[in-house]
Amino acid sequence: MAQTQLPKNVLSLPGQKAVKPVAVAVAPQGWAFFTKSARSAEFEPFRPEGSTWASASLGRHSEHGFDRISRSQGIETALLLHEASKVTRTACELSTVQECLKKARVPAAVTNRTPAPTLCGRIGVIEQKPTPWAWRDLLPATHTPRNAILLDVSC
Repeated sequence: MAQTQLPKNVLSLPGQKAVKPVAVAVAPQGWAFFTKSARSAEFEPFRPEGSTWASASLGRHSEHGFDRISRSQGIETALLLHEASKVTRTACELSTVQECLKKARVPAAVTNRTPAPTLCGRIGVIEQKPTPWAWRDLLPATHTPRNAILLDVSC
């Protein structure tokens, strides 16, 4: 049944054409429904540490065992960005994350309403685009900063 949802390829299973209408009726969204595009932007929170910025991301989900707090941080970041949606972001213009966050000057005041907040105080959020696989040897980083926003988050 999965073969019927895949793009045209060299495999052809017996009865595939007969099964396709049933497969489309049972799972009309196809496989793209279950995956996130590898080209979509990622938003990473940062905290000031002296004269630099350090990632405030809780890291990989597997590092927290059964604690799912890292799963909720993306939602928490999205809610904070939604509250600051009318604030103009600072364009990064081919700069590094550190340079981009230093250029961002005016923080937006927002309130973190999540039940167990992980992001409070001064926060910088960087929108980053993944480096396309074909360019992996041409650019030093795996992501390119697009824009930044500073937030004063009250919890």
